[in-house]
Amino acid sequence: MNAVDLDIQAAAEDSAACKWRPQGEFALVHPTGWSIARYAVHDEWRYLLWQPVDLCAGANSSMFHGPFTDVREAMRLHRRLALHETE
Repeated sequence: MNAVDLDIQAAAEDSAACKWRPQGEFALVHPTGWSIARYAVHDEWRYLLWQPVDLCAGANSSMFHGPFTDVREAMRLHRRLALHETE
């Protein structure tokens, strides 16, 4: 899956205001500060969902979720976790 394929999947998941956007060839970024990185394991893509870095606390500076076999799984978890952050 190339960056264009990721962009198409990202566009299907979120509204225009909260859309995942490609950043380079191996990442998607979200306006909330979260990111999804992809990497290959035995010629199959895997995805990690990374939380934004809190420069004040620093406690979650390397917190990630996954791996996922489908980028949409990471996007769905982001939606749930980001909603929890705003409550």
